[in-house]
This record gives sequence, C-alpha cells and structure tokens, in this order.
Amino acid sequence: MKTHHEENILTFSACGALFFAILALVWGILAKSQMIMFDGIYSFISLVMTGIYFYAARSIAMGSDENFPYGRAAIEPIVVVVQSLVLLSVCMKAFGYAAISLFSGGREINNVSGMGYAAIGVIGCFLSWYYITRTGRKKAPDSDLIKTQGSQWLMDTLLSFAVLVGFFIAFLLQRAGYEQYARYMDPLMVITAVLFFARYPIVSLISGIKGMMIMAPEKNVYRVSKDAMKEIAEKRGFDDIILRVGKSGRELVVEVSFVSEDPNQARPVSEMDTIHKEVETRLKNLFNSPLWLSVSFVHDRKLA
Repeated sequence: MKTHHEENILTFSACGALFFAILALVWGILAKSQMIMFDGIYSFISLVMTGIYFYAARSIAMGSDENFPYGRAAIEPIVVVVQSLVLLSVCMKAFGYAAISLFSGGREINNVSGMGYAAIGVIGCFLSWYYITRTGRKKAPDSDLIKTQGSQWLMDTLLSFAVLVGFFIAFLLQRAGYEQYARYMDPLMVITAVLFFARYPIVSLISGIKGMMIMAPEKNVYRVSKDAMKEIAEKRGFDDIILRVGKSGRELVVEVSFVSEDPNQARPVSEMDTIHKEVETRLKNLFNSPLWLSVSFVHDRKLA
C-alpha cells in the first residue's frame, strides 16, 4: 500500500514537471529569456529524474532475490547521486552562458511576459510542493524519494518567486528610463538562481555517496539502538554487545553480536531465534525504516 501511494505522488510530480517544462521552454523562447529557459530545462530534468525515481521505488519494493540477495535499497542513493551530478552540470552550464551574456551587454527581454510566467510558476510550484509534502507525510513518511521531490518543488517555488521579483525590478528600470540596466537583469537572475540551487545538489550528492557507502546514520540512531541492545543483553545474560549501524538509502543496516565471556556457555537454537525476533521487533518499534538485520552470538570478539 505504501508503494502504491509513493507511485501516485511520483506520478503527480512527473505530470507537474512535464507541464512546467513545456510551458517554460515555449514561454522562454517567446520572451527571449535565458532565465525562463533555464527553468524549463531544470523542470525537464526533474521530469526525467522523476521517471527514474518511479523505477527505483518499484525496484526497492521488490526486495531481495537470487540476483539481489541483500535487496535493492542501494538503488536509492545511486539515483540521488546521478540526479545531483546532472543538476550540478546543468547549473554550471547555465552559469557559463549567463556570464557570457552579462559581459556582452545583457539581453533585451519582455519583462511583462516574464512576470506573467513567474506568477504562474509561483502558484503552481507552491501548490505542487504543498500537495506532495502533505500527502507524503501521511502516506509515505519514510520515503527519501518523496522528500527529495518535495524539496525540489520547494526550490522551484523559491526560484519562481525570485524570477518574479527580478522581472518586476527590470520592468521598473525600463519604466524609469534605465533600459541599459534592465538588460542585465536576465543573466543576473540566472547567476543568482544557479548560486542558490548549487547547494541542493551538492548536499544531495554527499548524502547519496554516504548511502552508497553504508555510512553511519544520525548519532541518535546508534545511541538508541545500543541502549536497546544492551537492555536485551542484560536480560538474556550476555556480558556485552558489539553493534554496527549503517544506512543505505531508506534502509537501516544493523549488525549486532551478543558477547559471552564464558566459551562453554550453551544455549538452545530456539532461544537464539527468540532473541533474534526480539531484536528485530525492538528495532522496528524504534525506527520507521526498512531494516536489514544480522544477529550473531560470539565469545571471541574478533569474530563479531
């Protein structure tokens, strides 16, 4: 059911991205605005990435099989890394074109038309962000894909608002007789937008790389997990635990070894199964994330 809701939200996002991509590309050509064209290209990339997200969500939901014995959770950080690299390359290219235009005397554009486009963008992107965020929190709260899409629409909303302000300033400059300065507003808006947007793909890239490497999650996740495992160890008569916690995409990867100082201590397999189930239940109650769990029982700590 969760995957169904996730797919519905991603489908909505894809339709919205397609609409704004076509609108921006056509409007940008007519208004002769690099800023609007950049917005259209960005929306088109968002559409392509949403399609990849859609595939990723379905693949992750398939779980493990003989080809993917450890599941498909690693697909998610890979998708995040690819998206981040693509967005970074687009931002760099847009920055280069805008810089050339800026030092070549700027561009003459239709500012009234630009304000009309930006107004539509602010309203449409804000409503899309609100729907995706609100629905995602209710129907798919642990989906990093949905969170990424929501962040993307929020960025689009802020960009559209900045574009609206920029076109309005250019319009005022034209009305005041400063046409020579108004020509610089379009490339300046592109440069400002690129600098604003660059942070998002950089942060996402770092996060995606961490997910691919199964690096440690937030500090409180490890602390809470360790406290819970120590409690189980004390109750079951073990002397210590060795715990490793990582995260791959949305999946929490946990390896816990219960240590017994007595090498001759014997326990029935049924008891070890019970402990395994207890660990799994405890962790699932603590964290609202898919879980990959490994439980072992050792005397020699080097084997853990």
